Amino acid sequence: MRKVLCFYLSLLLPAVAMPAETVTIPFGTTVFCELDRQVTTRQKEVYAVQTGDIVQAHVWRDVWVDGHRVIAAGTPVYAKVERMKKARMAGQKGFLEIEVLSAPAVDKQHVALDGGYDRSGKGRMGVTIGLAVALAWPFVFIKGKNVFLEPGTIFDAVVRAPTDVEVAVDAPGPVQDPEEPGFVVKIVYEKLDLEKKIKELPLMLRAEEGSLTRANVVSVNGNEINPIQVTVLGDEGEDTYRAVVDFRLLSNHFGRGMNRFEIEMGEHRAEVLLEVEF
Repeated sequence: MRKVLCFYLSLLLPAVAMPAETVTIPFGTTVFCELDRQVTTRQKEVYAVQTGDIVQAHVWRDVWVDGHRVIAAGTPVYAKVERMKKARMAGQKGFLEIEVLSAPAVDKQHVALDGGYDRSGKGRMGVTIGLAVALAWPFVFIKGKNVFLEPGTIFDAVVRAPTDVEVAVDAPGPVQDPEEPGFVVKIVYEKLDLEKKIKELPLMLRAEEGSLTRANVVSVNGNEINPIQVTVLGDEGEDTYRAVVDFRLLSNHFGRGMNRFEIEMGEHRAEVLLEVEF
């Protein structure tokens, strides 16, 4: 009887809504995406795709605006094969275009997206690098003999227009792009000329005073590698240092899409995403 009474009372009493506020996701906000399964243009394979096929992918990293998480990591994204062609005889290569259309925000509404690169200082990398950093491309465009994209391939999209999202007022504030306090690594995109062959990848290291020691790249895309030395060029002040790493040695470990690598210095490690697509 008590359970029945509680049930009817729940119908009569107004629901207590969590306080919320509106946050606007700016136009051009980057949303990183990750493939859930293999995609290929080789038609004999199980995961072969055709134009118009839905591609299974999800948001790779939380999207934050003004201290609020507006799109959560792990959220499925709506993506499809915009255009593809399988490799043919006489050396004709296959190609694949994946268009990212939308992703649900934390309030469940769909945020319209455009696949491609929109952030200044970033560009697109194919078999060779030859596109200006300021160009914005609407699709993820990858060439190969027959294109094979493995699960875990990372690419990006951008928010198509300013979008209002309802977020809980008492939601805990984030630590955006959490970084280990003792060691931070940034890629200096302003010094990266994608019109030319890259020999060295410019970096900026920040280490606590007196803690700068030998640094090496020790993993790429989560896989441990033989260490690649990071060369420190100079002191920029405020515990910040200019550095470079041999791009040829590093890129030998890259896969298609965007690549991430981890630098170790003493007891500290920091991971950084190279926002250039192979």
